[in-house]
Amino acid sequence: MAGFRIAGIDVGLKRSRLVVLEGRRVVYVGDLRFDLSFDFAGVDAPLSLPGGGLRECERELWRRGIRVLPPNFIREVALKGMEVAEELRGRGVKVYEVYPYATRVILNIAPYAKKRRREGRGEIEKALRRFLDFERLETHDDLDAAISALTVKLYLEGKGEKIGGRDCSMLIPLQPR
Repeated sequence: MAGFRIAGIDVGLKRSRLVVLEGRRVVYVGDLRFDLSFDFAGVDAPLSLPGGGLRECERELWRRGIRVLPPNFIREVALKGMEVAEELRGRGVKVYEVYPYATRVILNIAPYAKKRRREGRGEIEKALRRFLDFERLETHDDLDAAISALTVKLYLEGKGEKIGGRDCSMLIPLQPR
């Protein structure tokens, strides 16, 4: 993946967080900025809304034992995520929907740790260092953004898959062997 920059974006209603990777190395952590250059982005928000119930990608996660919130439950975040994705696509960035919790479960990145607690964030950070090089990720939003970028990185390396159907498409890592 030399030469590519991959972003992970944790979409929030008040602010969105951005992590940018070059290879394994985190080179930017901060608020979302559209003036930074990157080639691919993993967006932690639904990028489509279902007609009702779960989308196909969420049903697939349920079948694999990974819990999800339906996009209608987080409708405002989904709408903001779609807005962010559209802006990035307009800038030539290849955008993917990701779900960091699924990546944590599949790769055993402290899946039972509570990301909103300091101890939990520490556990997640420690496990995430197996995959990425970084100084410190201050908030759970930064952790989600970093894991979003990691998910895209793994997919581009052939270590991930795209799940979903007509109503959605989401990247997840392949199960380690």
